Amino acid sequence: MLQIARRFLRRLRPERPDLLLLVGGLVLPNILALTASTVAGVPARTSAIALYAALALLAGRMRGWILALLGLATVLFDLTEIVGRMFFLGFDATVRSIDLDVLAGLLATPAYAAGSAVMVAVTVAYLAFLMRAGPAMRRGSRLAFAAATAALMIGDGLANGTAAYDFGAVASLGHRFESASLLSGFDALPDQVRPPRRVLMVVVESLGLLRDPGEQAVLTAPFEDPDLRRLYTVATGTTAFFGATASGEMRELCGTYRSYDEAFVDEDPACLPERFAARGYRTVSLHGFQAGFYHRVHWYPQAGFQHSLFAHELEPRFPHPCGGPFPGACDTDVAEAVATEIAKPGPAFVYWLTLSSHVPVAPGTGTPRQHCGTPESRFSDREVCAMVEVWQDVFAAVARLAVAHPGTEILLVGDHAPPLWRRNARDAFAPGRVPWIRLSPVPVPATGLAAANP
Repeated sequence: MLQIARRFLRRLRPERPDLLLLVGGLVLPNILALTASTVAGVPARTSAIALYAALALLAGRMRGWILALLGLATVLFDLTEIVGRMFFLGFDATVRSIDLDVLAGLLATPAYAAGSAVMVAVTVAYLAFLMRAGPAMRRGSRLAFAAATAALMIGDGLANGTAAYDFGAVASLGHRFESASLLSGFDALPDQVRPPRRVLMVVVESLGLLRDPGEQAVLTAPFEDPDLRRLYTVATGTTAFFGATASGEMRELCGTYRSYDEAFVDEDPACLPERFAARGYRTVSLHGFQAGFYHRVHWYPQAGFQHSLFAHELEPRFPHPCGGPFPGACDTDVAEAVATEIAKPGPAFVYWLTLSSHVPVAPGTGTPRQHCGTPESRFSDREVCAMVEVWQDVFAAVARLAVAHPGTEILLVGDHAPPLWRRNARDAFAPGRVPWIRLSPVPVPATGLAAANP
């Protein structure tokens, strides 16, 4: 890449300042995103494009090394914005969520490692171009450059702009609140005169709503089991999502679109675990990743959880943790811990946030069922197929738990749609919606009440 940049610079003549200004202000800093946009869903980058253009207009008016530092800062801002919006986070939330262990895990993934190497090479070429061609860029036509910049910004916004990517949780402003917990009636359980003794909520990582009803039916097949249907009525629906995983948790647990670092300061929300705890329930959460990520170790107790099991407590119980950029206890193993918590005596509210379907999902993470990557597979995209297999593991585990412990109230819901990079993969899911499934115990005769609620 550097050799190509040097050859390009040698061929460009100082008497072509208009072209130099376009290359240094629009082409080089945006070339990766523009290329990726042809196959991937890169979010709109209006602010970054404007910053690169402004920086190009400063070329030749300040020292080259100062210009290069400003260029590097703009590249970092651009990258943070892209990553944050891909994962439905705002800029501030992305910066707060930066974790060195997570970054190391991402860079260990071949696709992210290759992308990072290309990004570094292009950035070096861009900064070198600014330093060397800056004086000539200064003489470029400002009018032509402004027109080209406006055209690029408008085109980028039309091609890549979406509310979920551009605004994340902020997109919820002005929207009437809805959640799976509220729409399904699950939220009313702690207010019942005689609430159920066992209650389970499962927030499933990246569980989006598949557009194809047949594919969605494949995913939810475990809940069609006749033994389960004799014990439960199964209701399904969808709800809007705004923001990333923690936003999905706050939506379902605490009935708010606000972030955890705002809600517990300004609102004091009446969260489900807190409400169940007030009725004498044992409240416990399980998640296979680190306690510090999204500061769950701090706000889970504020939400009402008396006890939380994270990777530190769960991984020693199981011999083979799952890998990927977010290594931790596998969903199939955590399901066993969930069943253990449900089986303990006394009324309990158990919350399980799954992990293994976090993007990128490596083939073979879930139990092979769908012949991923072969002509026999119903799912054309290999990563979508791999995610479905992970979700099926979770659904199958919950179905087994429901049959083993009749009378348990259960709600499963996605936190957000999967933040997949490829357009074809992302287009398999409905935008802005996630599915939910509620298992409600079938009423049993009074003579069988004791057996159904041991």
